[in-house]
Amino acid sequence: MATYENEKIKEYANEMPYELRLAMDALSSDIGLAAFFVLFKYGELSFSQIRSELEIPSNYSSKLAYHIKKLQKSALVKNEYIKKENVDSYSFYDITEFGEGIINNLMNTISVPQLTDLHMSKLDEKSTSSMTRMRSKLESNQEDNITIANAYPSDGCFKIPDQFKYTVASTTS
Repeated sequence: MATYENEKIKEYANEMPYELRLAMDALSSDIGLAAFFVLFKYGELSFSQIRSELEIPSNYSSKLAYHIKKLQKSALVKNEYIKKENVDSYSFYDITEFGEGIINNLMNTISVPQLTDLHMSKLDEKSTSSMTRMRSKLESNQEDNITIANAYPSDGCFKIPDQFKYTVASTTS
């Protein structure tokens, strides 16, 4: 499938650092993502241990090898050669500090509200700064009864947690 590109698309796409683009590409396939999570979950594993955990038949080993190489090239996974007692393998894969940081940061961006407690625990920096900019703009314009809120879908409708509501009321009469 051909993709459409122009200079503006390239300009905006290139705002993403190259390292993150490589990481996103390496994690874009199910095999690569699964291999990454196996290593994240269990730590150092040999190729055969990863293949066994993912239940990949030996005739598909080259597909797994390809995806592990992509994970290595993106600096998400490292390969170390060490001799362990009672283990025949010398080559072990593990996620890198960069890979651990990527997955921890991605997982921390998800806030799932509990059914019994609809309050989100924290605002991210972007939301906070957006609300601050909006509040300053509204206060300077002396707008009446404007509510700034973060909302999230729940059962097909939007719920606005009380701690995120902010009303700017005019002091002029």
